[in-house]
Amino acid sequence: MAFKGLKVDGNNTFWKWVEEAGTYNVRVLPSSQFKKNSNGNDMLTLNYEVLDGKYAGGQIRFDNISWTDDTPEKEERSLKRFNTLLVAAGFPEGAQVDTLQIMLQGLITKYNKLNVAVEWSDEPSEKGFYNLRVKNHKILDPEGSKPNGEFAPTQQQNNSNFNKADTAVDRSVASLPNNFGSDPFAGAGQVISDDDLPF
Repeated sequence: MAFKGLKVDGNNTFWKWVEEAGTYNVRVLPSSQFKKNSNGNDMLTLNYEVLDGKYAGGQIRFDNISWTDDTPEKEERSLKRFNTLLVAAGFPEGAQVDTLQIMLQGLITKYNKLNVAVEWSDEPSEKGFYNLRVKNHKILDPEGSKPNGEFAPTQQQNNSNFNKADTAVDRSVASLPNNFGSDPFAGAGQVISDDDLPF
């Protein structure tokens, strides 16, 4: 069959974006990665998909969680930060996690559901968009996701010459990882079998 044309519809795409701050029940996506931050510290970059509510299927991307142990105080904060994430995701009490790669594999495959609270970034990105950033991690909310009615600052729309559909497409394409469409574990380090996980 031959292409017969279509009407561009920003609401009919593979990507759905969360447009309000709030708290969301999410799952960790396989596009999440282990990497180093600009200071050379180990870091997880977690991407999420909303599980329920009006933004079900929408994505919250680039939750960067760094490990810093330059001082005892920073190491203690890192321990609390990562423990909060793991408890929220349901890792068993007392489980030993020896590397961030193993932690990431567990978050992607086995303990991948949690609740995140998100707010809008204070400053726009280089492209003029305000992004949602994760403030904290909690266990799944049995009452479901709760958008709070706070949309991105209006400057985002004022900085754009596009209509709503064009802006949605621009955000989707700009936010795709470099390895989109390829191996979902690319860049995430060694792929570890579920049987090899210590928990």
